[in-house]
Amino acid sequence: MQYKKDKYRIEVELPGDFNLNAVRLISEQMGDRKELRIDLSKAHFVNSKAIIFMHKLMFGEKQVMVKLKDPPKIFFELLQTLGLHTVWNLDEIVEP
Repeated sequence: MQYKKDKYRIEVELPGDFNLNAVRLISEQMGDRKELRIDLSKAHFVNSKAIIFMHKLMFGEKQVMVKLKDPPKIFFELLQTLGLHTVWNLDEIVEP
């Protein structure tokens, strides 16, 4: 995992899927940052642990702005299955 961070923001480029291992690595680097941008262009899969992690960041006590670059198709299918497609503002979250 490659990342760049400053006081308020962290940008992460995942070398593969967004799973529990990636969640742990990102969590270790987050600190008190208010913005998280994840490049998912190399990911083929996003699992439920990653969805839960992002949901807690966005809607938790200390809200974090999450941006996702080029998420795989399965991400949208998983959100639909979980009913989160109506809760998450995908126009603000997803970057082409």
